[in-house]
Order: sequence, then C-alpha cells, then structure tokens
Amino acid sequence: MRNSKFNIVFSSFSSLCTLGFLLFVPGFLSAAPKINLATEMTGISIWNQVSVLEDSKQSIPADSIIHGERDLEFKSLKSPNLGFSQSVYWVRFEIFNPTSQLIRWNLAYDFPLIDEIQLFGSPLPKDSVRTLGDSFPFSQRNVDYRNPVFPMETPPNTTNVYYLKIKSESTIPLILELWTEKEFYEKLNKEQMIFGIFYGILFVMIAYNFFIYIFTYEKSYLLYLFFISSIFFFHLVNNGFAFQYIWPNWVFWANYSLPFFICLSCITGIIFTNNYLSLKKHLPKVSKLMWIWVGMLILFVGVSFFLRYRVAMVASILMTVPTALLLVYSGTYTYLSKVRTARYYLISWAFFLLGVLLYSLKSLGFISDNHITRWTIQIGTALQTILLSLGLADRINFLTRSLRENLRDLSHAKVKIEESEKRFREIFQGSDEVILMMNENFEIINANRSLSKHLGYRLDDLKFKKITEILYTGRDQKSDYNVMFVNDKLTDLKMTGSAINFKTELSQKYVKEPKEMVCRIQYIDFDETREVLMTLSPEYEDTIIQLIDSEKIELSMNNYLRNAELVSQKITAQLAKYLTTIEQTEVRSSVREIIINAVEHGNLNISFDEKSKALLEGNYLEFLQKRQEDPRYRNKKVKIEYSFSSEYVAFRITDEGKGFDHKKHMEKSIEEMNEAHVQHGRGILMTKSVFDRIEYNDKGNQVSLIKFLNRD
Repeated sequence: MRNSKFNIVFSSFSSLCTLGFLLFVPGFLSAAPKINLATEMTGISIWNQVSVLEDSKQSIPADSIIHGERDLEFKSLKSPNLGFSQSVYWVRFEIFNPTSQLIRWNLAYDFPLIDEIQLFGSPLPKDSVRTLGDSFPFSQRNVDYRNPVFPMETPPNTTNVYYLKIKSESTIPLILELWTEKEFYEKLNKEQMIFGIFYGILFVMIAYNFFIYIFTYEKSYLLYLFFISSIFFFHLVNNGFAFQYIWPNWVFWANYSLPFFICLSCITGIIFTNNYLSLKKHLPKVSKLMWIWVGMLILFVGVSFFLRYRVAMVASILMTVPTALLLVYSGTYTYLSKVRTARYYLISWAFFLLGVLLYSLKSLGFISDNHITRWTIQIGTALQTILLSLGLADRINFLTRSLRENLRDLSHAKVKIEESEKRFREIFQGSDEVILMMNENFEIINANRSLSKHLGYRLDDLKFKKITEILYTGRDQKSDYNVMFVNDKLTDLKMTGSAINFKTELSQKYVKEPKEMVCRIQYIDFDETREVLMTLSPEYEDTIIQLIDSEKIELSMNNYLRNAELVSQKITAQLAKYLTTIEQTEVRSSVREIIINAVEHGNLNISFDEKSKALLEGNYLEFLQKRQEDPRYRNKKVKIEYSFSSEYVAFRITDEGKGFDHKKHMEKSIEEMNEAHVQHGRGILMTKSVFDRIEYNDKGNQVSLIKFLNRD
C-alpha cells in the first residue's frame, strides 16, 4: 500500500515532525563493509553497512547492476532516511557466513507499506518471492507478516552479494534488519502481544462508548465513538494490519485508505471537540470556523481518490496542521476560561504529542532506539483515548450534577422530591445489602448491584417479577411453606403499614442451593406513588463480638457450600482485634477452603478427577446438587471445633469421609500446580502459607489449624 507512508499517528505535530525527517535526504559517504552472519541474530540493523545508488531518471538497467558494472558508484549512507523521492534506489550489501554451517535467516524491511522492493542475488530458498510491497496483493508475500520479509540462506564460509531495488511514491526509510528464523518468530509473538494490548485498549474504548451511548443516547459518546474508530482504523492502516487482515487484495483502496482516514480523523476530531468543549457557547466564532473547515475536509476526501497518491498524501498531511491548531487553541482557551472538561482534553493531547515527539526524536537519532521509544506513539494514543473517555465521563457527571442543582433552584416545591431521590440513591450506593424496590403488587422494579453479588441475578432477570418468584423452591414441601410464610408477611405489611423483619430462603441464579437471608420490608411514600423497599442481608451484625476475649465453639454443618462462607465468617469475626484486614481475610478464606474440601472430597466423596471433569464440562453445580441429594451422602455432617484466645486461634475440621493422602498434597508447590494447569486443589497450599501449624490425622479426614496471635 502506498498509504501510511509515515510511521505516525494522526496529529498536527506528528505530521510536521515526521514529514520533516522523512523529507531529509542524506548525503553519501564511502563504500560499505561486509556483513557477518551469526547463528543467532535478533534484528541487527544494517542500514549503515550497505551502499546505495540513486537512479533519479529510473533508467539504469537491472542487468548492469546485477553484473556489478555499477558497483563503484554505490556509496554508504549517513542516515537511514532516503527521503521523499521519485528516484529508484539500488541497495548493495555483501553477506559473509564465517561459520561452518548453513545459516537460514530473514531479511526484514521494517516499514509495512513500501510500494515495491525487489531482491536480486543468490542463493535464495526455493519458491521464494523476490518482489514484495503494497503494490501487490498481500497473498503473494513470503511470510504472513505486515512487513516485507525475504527468507534467505547462506552456505558455510561463503560470501554472497545481494541487490535491492526500492521505489515508492512516498518516503523511503531504509530500515533493514537481519533475523535468524527462531528469533524472528519470537519477535513476531512479542510484537503481536504488544499490538494486541494497544488495539485491545482502543477496541474496549470503542465498545465501552458504544454501550454507554446505547443506554444513555448521549450525543457526546456517539461522536467520541466515531473519533476513536477513525483513529483505530488509521493505526490499522499505518501499521500494515489493515492490508494484512481486512483488505489484502484491494490494492487501490489500500493505497488511498491512509489519506482517507487521516482526513476522517480530522473531521471526527473537530466535531467531537466542538461538542465536548461546548464551543458554540464558549467560542462561537471558532465553532463556526470549525464547521467550515469540516466542509472543506469532506470535499477533499471526495476529490482525493482522483488525485495522484503523492498529492493526496501530502495534502492530507498538510491539512492536519490547521486542524491541530484549531483543536489546541480551543482546548487552551477553554482551559484558561476554567471550563472543567478542558483539563482532561489538554492532558490527553499532551500525552499524545509527547509520544509523537519522542518517536520523532528517536527517528532522527537524537535519542536511542529501544523498546519504549519504539512504541511511544501507541502508548500516547492509548493514554489519550483513555483520558478522553474519563474526561467525557466527568463531563457527563458534571452536567448531570449541574442540571440537578439548576432544577432544585427552579421551584421550592421540587426540593422535597430531589432530596428524597438523593437519599434513595445514597441507600443504593455502596451498600453490601441487597436492596429491592417493588411496586404495590410486590413486583420488582429496581435493585442495586449487591443483587448480583449475593444471588447472581441482574435487574433485567427479575424486573416486574413478584418477589415470591425468587424464593427457593426445592424438591420437598418446605418450599410451599416458604412461599406461604412470605405471603403472610406481605399481607401483614399491607394491613399494618409497619416495617416487618423475617428470615427466608432465596434461590440463586447459578448455585443450586438455598440462601438464607434476613429480610426487612417497609413502605416508601412518594408524592404520587407508594413503593415497597426490601433489604436482604446474610445475617444480623453481632455487636457483642468486640467484647469477646476468648471463645470455644463446636458446630455441625450440613453439605451446603453456602454454609462454609457463613461459618468461616462467624468463627473468624473476633480476629479483627488482633489481625489486619488482609490477615483476617486470609484466615477466613483458608478456613472456608478447608470446610469446602471436607464437604466436597470428604462427605460427598467427590474425587479430584470428577471435579476437574465437571468443571471442564461446565456442569459442576448440577453434579454437586446430585451428590447433596444422594441418600448415601446427604446425612453426613462436617464437625467444626473452634477455640480462640488472645494468644492463638485454633480450628479442627472433621468430615465423615474416607480421608485422603494429605502428605502428597502437602508436598505440592504452587509452581507445580500452575505448570500442570490445575484449576482447583489450591486450598491446602493457601492454608500452609497462612497458619503456623497444620496437622492431619492418619486417615486424612481431620485437620487441625493453629495461628498464633501474640508473637511475643
């Protein structure tokens, strides 16, 4: 493709900097030395070891070059940038293999969109394509890679001379690299990972703003979506991925897609900026000028397909200059005018322009070429995209708050409604309890995010369903009693109008077990409507916990895994006085894992392989429920003994299973489990790192855990 002849991103400063160093035509020096191969080469740059002959009239026959008749006219370079020229450049280099073995290597031209590059010389691997570039369909390339690559091989202790013929309507950077095969493909994997992260960030931002627009219909998100998308496609074209994956056989479109996306990025950037900074309000004259400039850009886009590529490319680059001036001036003026959203806008462009500047300085040789400077444009673009998204969210939030304040000032009669709404939102925000809002028919109309945390449902799953529809329905008659009990409580609320507290069992979306929760229902009266507020919490807060100095408890637990969480919370609550929050969480998690192991592998006799298979097939919850209902296992209990004092905490957990080979599991390391890609079985390893002493009985169905609280 002739498109993306500049390794730049869309920006005025990027265009100016890159155009400056690409237009620079270097002088010539003396002849180049031989290039020694090695058995391991990782992107060795050879531009300063080759010699170049410029054919400004494109009249030198290839035979005279290949036969060495013009070798004395070749000169060495002092810069890898051959410039913006209509000349044909011949590149000569000698390859010497000093080893005693055949070396297979790749000659990579690290510029994805050169028009045509042709290789002369021998030996070359069989069926190797000698002519590459974006003027030919991508399927004709030697390697499925965005840059032209020539596979090569050199016999031991031999010297070979090769010639490259390069021509392009745009800039010609002579970025030649030598790679041995293994290192080349390792480089491809690393590069794909980095580009994957970069394009993944852009794609996530596109998807994020798309869904925000779908839910809010806010125009700013739609305009920003178009702007990010144009930047996304610009980078795809500029880095060669569009030609590789999207339009590998559309040579004409591939040639002209870069100036098209440069102009499209200008257009969408201007329209987005106009809306984002509210320029119609703050800079009405500049806003009108922007729309005039958008019209000129649209006109040029239509005309550019009828121009020579060189003219279309240069013109599109030059048109970014006034675009950038408009954008920077608008951002600076609104920032000085203390427009809130201008802060994110200027910071985001500062990161982007810093990336462009560092990349330009690297390309000009002022700073070193390394893994950071090589990706500064991508890093700058990613940061710019993220910051603009944050700024857009801040702008929407700010406008929302401003609108709320203005509406509050309109009428004293609406103050009460707005204060009620604010209190209602505060109830929802940050609450660990499940909060449901129901109409007078007890149909769910709203819920907070804790609904998903505790029961697995989203609001869309339950909207306009009656609360009785999410009560636990097991296979016995207890479920009918549960529905009758809750209906009685709802009737009491209707009759008395007073808040009512009770406990009940609710179903969970993904777990086939009941979850007992404490419920509170009460009426909430608005001006014209009455709604029912229901709060659901796993258990009441035990305020006496802080007064306990020592405690001993013996518990007997059934085989519902939900009880493992409740029990582990209960018997570790007192540790808050002696352990940090993180340490307390580690103890609680370890105890919970051991209890779960006692239920699954002990009482329910689920083997490691059975659990692995069920997890892999995605039906573990159904498999677990069948074991819980199996007459052989359903009556078995887990015994939990707990002792706590100011000096230590001890737990003893005993199941009624057959036991297991605990020594084998105690000897495993987390590295071994990671290497084996084991998805479960890590509870014992986690417990080893948390407790000071761990002891199993000989059978393996009882474990004792001790953690000292007072090290002194």
